[in-house]
Amino acid sequence: MAILLQTGIFLHEKIMYPEETVLTVFALFLGMITGSFLNVVAWRIPRGESIVYPRSRCTSCGVLIRWYDNIPILSWFILRGRCRNCGEHFSFRYALVELITGLLLAGIMLKYGAGILFIRDVVFLSLLVCVILTDIDHWIILDSVSIGGAVAGIVFSILPGGIGIIRSVSTAAAAFLLFFLIRQLSKQILKKKPGYAIAPEGHEDETDEFQGGMGWGDIKLAAMIGAFLGPSATVVALFIAFLTGALTGIAAMIAGRNRRIPIPFGPFLALGAAVSLFIGQEIWSLYLTIGLSY
Repeated sequence: MAILLQTGIFLHEKIMYPEETVLTVFALFLGMITGSFLNVVAWRIPRGESIVYPRSRCTSCGVLIRWYDNIPILSWFILRGRCRNCGEHFSFRYALVELITGLLLAGIMLKYGAGILFIRDVVFLSLLVCVILTDIDHWIILDSVSIGGAVAGIVFSILPGGIGIIRSVSTAAAAFLLFFLIRQLSKQILKKKPGYAIAPEGHEDETDEFQGGMGWGDIKLAAMIGAFLGPSATVVALFIAFLTGALTGIAAMIAGRNRRIPIPFGPFLALGAAVSLFIGQEIWSLYLTIGLSY
């Protein structure tokens, strides 16, 4: 909600400039198209399928989706969320991902305008959206996203407007080390309770992996976030991630969820990183102001 509110504020302040309005609309549509592509990536890669061939098709009947039935968001409503050929229902999540990705990219355009920083943040946000989709559905954070993203973050750091390679690499290393230590500490604690954590359905053969409290995917993702954001914004991102993760866990237990069944942490890291990308420096400055006042 904070991200969408920030986007709305930017729109209110800048709508008076026609050229910026055009660029923002362009970014909105680019984001919708990107969101559609990310839906494909999140569906196919965990299943070992190519993201290039074949073209988009119904996962039920296998019929290729016509171009006019593949327009982001609009097609979902025109078809009422169903395949034109077999009538199989398509989740509204596809359209929601397209909309949210569009709004995120529009917000970035409003914040930085067209340029290297816009491209950097488009890449970063796209990777974060992919993390959310694959971790929720498959308990997977793809190495191509986390490790590849860390490399991309370091490359962007040396380009004009970047955070600098030293800050990028050092923050990535520090975030990786922090999460690695959390994993090691958690494993030591859980050793006293063998088999305490219950692997989620479909992952019973990976029970040992869920006894570490923090997955390797989360560790590598933390490094990617550090490479893109730098020190202060990464601190804000991790704080938001741990806070929202803890609150969600508490709410889930109150609702009756078995506390021994883990909750994927990648989406919380992605949320924290996205919020920090937009308003992380403001949150950090507020923290320093409050801290210095005492």
